Amino acid sequence: MLCFLSGTLLHHGIGYVIVLVHGVGYKVFLPEDAAHELSGEVTLYTHEVIRDDQRELFGFLSLPALELFWKLINVSGVGPRSAQKIVFARPVEEVKTNIMGGNLAFLMDIPGIGKKTAQKIILELKGVLAEEPSVSLFDQDALQALLGLGYTRRQAEEALSTVQGDTTEARVRLALKCLSR
Repeated sequence: MLCFLSGTLLHHGIGYVIVLVHGVGYKVFLPEDAAHELSGEVTLYTHEVIRDDQRELFGFLSLPALELFWKLINVSGVGPRSAQKIVFARPVEEVKTNIMGGNLAFLMDIPGIGKKTAQKIILELKGVLAEEPSVSLFDQDALQALLGLGYTRRQAEEALSTVQGDTTEARVRLALKCLSR
């Protein structure tokens, strides 16, 4: 599955762009607003949909946007086009906040999302989005090290969210300093 493209933007179409990557042009579906902000060298996170008669690439400007898209398409009744519209409706964190807050009106204002679909999205994702770890996958080794030292997950995540380090060792050392205060 194609999850990432980096290349030169060749063409803006209506609802899509064509990106040239090593001599191959990829058509990537992208909302008009986002597509017209792109030019020159571009980097897109993508989701590939393969059907009997076609293949489609849906593009996103960040990894968190792609991850939210993945969660949305797992909701029964939400297809890739609708999920992409939801992701691009507002900044990703704002979309998540509206879903976790149960904001039906926000979702129903998005073209193609009705009341039943909006209710399903909120019902299925409200808890999932709330339980997302605040520490990135990059810090999982550091998190495990702190858990092994007897700290709770919440203490470890809070400490790691405040530190910067190039290595796992450095992040653990800095987190331990924060926890000892």
